[in-house]
Order: sequence, then structure tokens, then C-alpha cells
Amino acid sequence: MPHEFKCGIEICSCPSILREDEPQIIVRRRMRAVAGETGEVDKAAMQEVLKNREIVYQAYRDTNCLVELDEEPPHNINEDALTIVLKFCLLVNAHIADKIQVMRKTVIDGSNTSGFQRTSLVGYDGKISTSLGDVTITSICLEEDAARKISESEDEIIYRVDRLGVPLIEITTDPSILNPQHAKETAEKIGTILRTLEVKRGIGTIRQDVNVSIEGGARVEIKGCQELNLIPKILEYEIKRQEMLIAVREELNARGTKSEQLGENFIALCEIFKNTQCTIIKSAIENQKVCYGVKLKNFSSLLGSKFCGISKEPRLGKEISRYVKTGTKLKGLFHSDELPNYGISEDEIKEVRKILSCCESDAKFIEKVRKNLPEPIDSKFERYASMVGKELANQLIHSKISVIFDKFAEKYKVKPSAIAGILLSAPKEIKKKYGIEFNIEENLELCEKVLKFIEEKRISYSSVSEIFYYAKKEGKDKYIGDVIKERNLGLATGDEILTAAREIIAKDAGIAANKIMREFKGRANIEDVEDVVNGLL
Repeated sequence: MPHEFKCGIEICSCPSILREDEPQIIVRRRMRAVAGETGEVDKAAMQEVLKNREIVYQAYRDTNCLVELDEEPPHNINEDALTIVLKFCLLVNAHIADKIQVMRKTVIDGSNTSGFQRTSLVGYDGKISTSLGDVTITSICLEEDAARKISESEDEIIYRVDRLGVPLIEITTDPSILNPQHAKETAEKIGTILRTLEVKRGIGTIRQDVNVSIEGGARVEIKGCQELNLIPKILEYEIKRQEMLIAVREELNARGTKSEQLGENFIALCEIFKNTQCTIIKSAIENQKVCYGVKLKNFSSLLGSKFCGISKEPRLGKEISRYVKTGTKLKGLFHSDELPNYGISEDEIKEVRKILSCCESDAKFIEKVRKNLPEPIDSKFERYASMVGKELANQLIHSKISVIFDKFAEKYKVKPSAIAGILLSAPKEIKKKYGIEFNIEENLELCEKVLKFIEEKRISYSSVSEIFYYAKKEGKDKYIGDVIKERNLGLATGDEILTAAREIIAKDAGIAANKIMREFKGRANIEDVEDVVNGLL
């Protein structure tokens, strides 16, 4: 039973002050999954990207620095912190590393602005004495703490960087811890040694990550236990959970269940529940969401509160529900072992069994999902790439406006690349040129009017940023025709382009198109200009 133990250190290059006053700096970012050194994208990182959540970082001008916002390279290792780690190594008779090298561990939950946690191995192969024999300390590292989570919702997670970068000692033992009480004793012994050093104390400064495995089970890491008295309870529950899963596996094998029988054939069940008395499903359908069911062959009686003499907790149904909540935006699920219940009638259950082709040995799930399952990220990228090219496609799939793009591309006869360029670039151009924020999602009506004008060949897409700015500034969102007329932003006619082209080509044919575009200051589309120039040449 490996046992990992962490303790926060008080010393940091920025003040280690956890603040509750209003933050002075707000930084908004989104997760991007990129290929690593092996050329593969981390699956866990991609799972976070698909959640499409905005990550918000709160900071303070007087107690945080650019390093914490990942706007400046990290500084040298804090020598005071390193000294404390070296002292601990010597106290447990550990070997000191010949060279201390800063490494990076990927962080996928957004709690580190850089996407990595910096870690340095300082010592290894130490020992502490316990009542059940020596426990080997396999590694002693100096690393940085993560940002502090303030809140979390379906679309956004907020961190405060006041804790980010605070030095930590990470102490890891080997699997020689024999039982839950031994784990508590080992953690307490390590804590006693740390109290002799200059470390911070109190709830939250010491966090145990416990790795548990039993015969026939898998190694599981339980993170963030802060109280010693909870360690035995947490471990005992995890042992019961793994025993339950092993028992389920053995029972499924006894029932002759094969992995290929556990498909992902989700079937819509809205018609069955259109008049349901279940308030949860009824509300979902009224909000244009969909109920799906899936058959779990031979799972009958394995999902509920009692199975093979195992107590009410843990349950397989609850276990699967946790995976659903973690990997999707769903709030949970219903399974047949707990039905009829929640307002779901016996007749509705019979209809579900009939549609899913369930027999009495099968179980079913009813899930509340969005109106349509999301398009797979790979196929979405390929679709966008065929429409707008790979560069814009990559920006679209990682942006919040991909749904808006799809709607506009279908509705208006405007080049998809022009629509993507407007949605992605206009806010940046307005910010850079005029110093104001322009949010596409808050100005959809204005965007649609502009695209209608482009479709009718009344304006060039090169002038869109200027039209957006003056329409908002002068309060003429509903009358952009006035803005276009007053600012002379209407699309140049073919005759105007032809006249200008003849004059410019007569002087220098080599760069005629660029000069004509500058001449019209955004009132002409590059394709129209190039057609005229090519015709003359």
C-alpha cells in the first residue's frame, strides 16, 4: 500500500498569503491539447479540452508576479526551501542526488498556468521506523503547489494564484505499509519529523495522497487527505470498493458475459417519457434535451444497493455515475435496479425494456444528454479544414464560437473562410486598433446584419472591424447602413476598381493588387481586385 505524503513550506519568493479580498487581475484562458515528445496527444488532456471550459485566474499586483501567470520564465530554486528539503533527507538517512534537475509534470486541470508542475528530485532511499518495521522513503522532491480553486461550474473553473508556486516537499514511500492504521502511523511519523523544520502547519498545509491496491484489484491514488484520522476510513472504504468491483467481475464471468456484449448502442427514449411523471426527465425533455438508454447485458441486480452480501456502500451504479459526471456534463443517471422510482412507472420500464431488447438478466441506463451528442473532435476538425483550411479550423475547434460559425456558414452565402476570419479576428483587431472589447456572442444580431450586407455585396469583409466599432460607439447597431454611408465604407464598384487598377498598373504592374487594396482602405475584396488586375494584365 504505497503512501504519498506532502507538506507545504512557508518560504516563497512571493509572499505566501492566501487572500479573500477582490482580485486585481483577471486572466482568462482555455486548455489546449498538443502532442508531446512521442508525437501523441495525452488522452486525459484531450478529455479536459473536450469539456470546453474557460479557466479564469485571479491575481493581485502586490503579492503575485509574472511567473505565476506564466508570462515570465521561472526563477532559480528558492535556496531556503532547498535547504529545508536537504535537512529532511539527512534526518531520514536518504541519499542526496548528485545533481538537482528541475523536471516538469503535466497538469491537466488548469491549476497551474503553465500546464506543468515543476519538480526536482533531491533525495531517495531513506527510511523511517514504525511499530510494524521500517518503511522505505523512495523519493523526496521539492516541487511547487498549485493554484487555489475558488469555484467550478459546467462552463468555467476559477483559480486564485495566491497559492501557486509555494514550495512543497513531496515524500513518497514504497508499498511496505501493511494496513490502514499503519498508513496513519507512517504519516504521523513523517509529520513529526517535519515539525522539527521550518515548515508551515495547519489544515491544508499537509496533504496525503494515498495509493491503494489489493490482490486482484488495481492501484488507485486517493488525493488530498488533510486529516490523519481520516486516512484509515478512506483506505477501508477503498478496499471495500475494490472488493465490490472484483465480486462484480467474478459474477459477470460466471454469467458468461463477454466484453464484446457491452456495446455503446444508445437509443433515444423521449417518446416513451413524453408524458412521464418523473420531474427530472420531464424537465430535461421540456428543455429540448434527450433521454438515452443503453442495455448492460447480464448486469441485472449488480448495480443496486446490495450484491453478494456486500453492504449498501459502495455500489456499482454509483461508481458508474461518478465516471459519467467526471467525463461528461451530465448530472447523473438512472439504472433499472433502482426502478420503479423517481416518478418512473412500471409501464414506462416495460416499454424501455422492450425498445432496448432487455431480458431479466440485463440492466439499463437512462441518461439525460444534450439535444445532440457533440461531433467527434477529429471529424469536426476535418470538416472545418475542408471549409476554411487547417489553420482557421484549428482555431475554430478550440474557440467558443464554433457553433455560431456553423449557424452563419449555413445561413449566409458568404465564403466560410471570410466568416471564420470575421468571428475570430474582428474582436482582436478592434481591441488592438481601438482599445475596446468586442464580444461576438453579445453582438450576434449586429454580426448577422453585417454578413447580410456582405452577402448582398454592399460591403467588403475587410471593413467589418471598422463597422463593428463605429456601430457600437455611435449606438447604431440597428442602422449599420448609416454607419457605412457616413464613413464611406460601402463596397467599391467594379468601375471604381477598374479605374484605379488602370492608373496603378500604368505606374507599376508588379504590386498592383496591394496598392489597389490600400487605395480603397478596406472597401474592396481582394478576390475582386485580383480578378480585375488579372484581366488587365
